[in-house]
Amino acid sequence: MNDQAPAEETAGSQCREAIRAEVQTTRAAYHELLRSLSPDDWNKKSANPAWSVGQLMWHVAWGDSYALRGVADCKRGRGFNPPQFITNTVNMLITRWGARRATPQSVAEKYDAAHTAILAALDEVQDDEWDKGAKMFGEFETVESVLRSPVSHFKEHKADILKGLGRG
Repeated sequence: MNDQAPAEETAGSQCREAIRAEVQTTRAAYHELLRSLSPDDWNKKSANPAWSVGQLMWHVAWGDSYALRGVADCKRGRGFNPPQFITNTVNMLITRWGARRATPQSVAEKYDAAHTAILAALDEVQDDEWDKGAKMFGEFETVESVLRSPVSHFKEHKADILKGLGRG
């Protein structure tokens, strides 16, 4: 006989599990896309005029690691808000510089490290923290929206990659 009361499911735990499922599905899709790329595809232009296919794969992996800072900023209620023209230029340069020696294996490892950290951050969110937020990069974000951002970020750039390769 089990004398323990069943664990209560809270709105926070439901949110957590929904985000976990979305992030896990996105990880599988990222790796599927990565495996589909030939060595020639890696250096082809994407539909994003700033970056090649390989640079975009690096950018997605790098961008996911930023979610951790975003969660912390939301919990504090203070976000990072540089001027848009600086953000776009710095983003482009960081991606080009960071991806210069990237390989499919190195971006897979970078993505997986960010993915693991996102899941750890997800597990640390308290029920009263989901709606905490801050203005970041000109938009109001919450802990929840930041943890969901890797999903939309990947979808955006997957479309750029597939279109650039004539597959989308």
